[in-house]
Amino acid sequence: MAPPYPADWDDDERMSFMFSAFKGSRDVDSVGWDSKMTFWIPLILQHAKAQGNVRVTLRQLQSHFTRKSSTPLGLATVIQEMLRRGCLQIESDFVSGVSSGWISWGIRQMVIKPLQWTWGTILGAQISPDEPFVIPDILKAQAELVLKEYLSSPLSSTSIVLDDDVYNLCKDQIPDRSAFNLVLLQLQLEKKISVLQRHGEKLVKFLQDGKTRVNSIEESDLGIYELQKSQKLLSEKVQKASEESDQLKEEAINFKRAGNKQQALRWMRRRKLSEKRLSELQNKLDTVQNILDRISIAETDRMVISAYQMGVTALRTTLKDVSVEKTESLVDQIQEFCDLQDDISQSLAGAVPGDIDVDTDDLEKELNELLQENEVDLPEVPTGPLITSPQRLPAVQNTAAFDSRIAFNLPDVPGVPVTVPRRQNTISMNVSPERNGDTQPCTQYLPYK
Repeated sequence: MAPPYPADWDDDERMSFMFSAFKGSRDVDSVGWDSKMTFWIPLILQHAKAQGNVRVTLRQLQSHFTRKSSTPLGLATVIQEMLRRGCLQIESDFVSGVSSGWISWGIRQMVIKPLQWTWGTILGAQISPDEPFVIPDILKAQAELVLKEYLSSPLSSTSIVLDDDVYNLCKDQIPDRSAFNLVLLQLQLEKKISVLQRHGEKLVKFLQDGKTRVNSIEESDLGIYELQKSQKLLSEKVQKASEESDQLKEEAINFKRAGNKQQALRWMRRRKLSEKRLSELQNKLDTVQNILDRISIAETDRMVISAYQMGVTALRTTLKDVSVEKTESLVDQIQEFCDLQDDISQSLAGAVPGDIDVDTDDLEKELNELLQENEVDLPEVPTGPLITSPQRLPAVQNTAAFDSRIAFNLPDVPGVPVTVPRRQNTISMNVSPERNGDTQPCTQYLPYK
């Protein structure tokens, strides 16, 4: 990825000021000092992030930011300020801050040159051009990337892996092996890996998914690692022996077809020996795999038992102050208070202010007299069929048939409305004419009672 440059990178006048040296200290020119720091510090960090560099040197920065054959003169002062702010860290200080037994073994791979100066010389602006400085933020991001790559790879199924295997997994993102070692140190500082130097091998134990920190490499881990190495070696030997047996079989067939019986029998004997060796290797491989499977099952059982123990502890803590006697006592108290509340409610319901003592028979007699006074004479209920709602009646051939179908007999309808002095009640119904079947209103005037 090309390094990013600010929009005013092509402004010669402004770049002439940014590439100039700092004037003594910030007290001399605070505005110019702050302006240059605001320009260079973010640019250096963005450039390192774009390149994927976890560390930088003064010489590298001078080379990257050379513009029109001009080299920035104040980068050493910028590095001092970045060290003060914590944006950079001296690599040797970072390495010595991590307690690891493999640092002495790999320190020469990580440090470009041995340190020849102290912190006091840095403050005096005597910065070695090739002295590396670690960028903590980028280093942490790369460490997270390595952990993510490991957890999503087949390597996560093994408890211990070689650092070479981890590097091969991440070398596309971190091609520099010394930078990769710095990333391992960062992971170790964060308690996400444990590293052990053993028999010329650097063993790495990663934080397992769901855990907050990794445990140190123990004898049981080393035993599992040795079994896994044996499994891998035996698998390779079984594969090789199987291919050898197949090849001997083909050779024996070819000699037989060529008529060379003696050679065919000789190759068949070799095939028998190869098959015997293959069977022995396969039995050993099965034994190793069986042991690894049992270890895996035992680890699962251990996790389940640990969960049980935690559950029992939680229940014991929760029920610490609870007992059967206390529970029964609480239930009795609740029942007692409920009964007391019922008694109070019943007493309040029976206390009616101003109540008088009246004979029940007298009240019932008075109620019957009131009912008799309010009785109303109602007309008799008709015995014939009733039409409850207006509806269309079927057409009839004559009025006699029509009269036989209506609910009750009606008088003849007068030609004009009859006016009476008293209030009239009207009853309306729809009658079907004889010809077309359309309904027309028919009105009967009844005297008001």
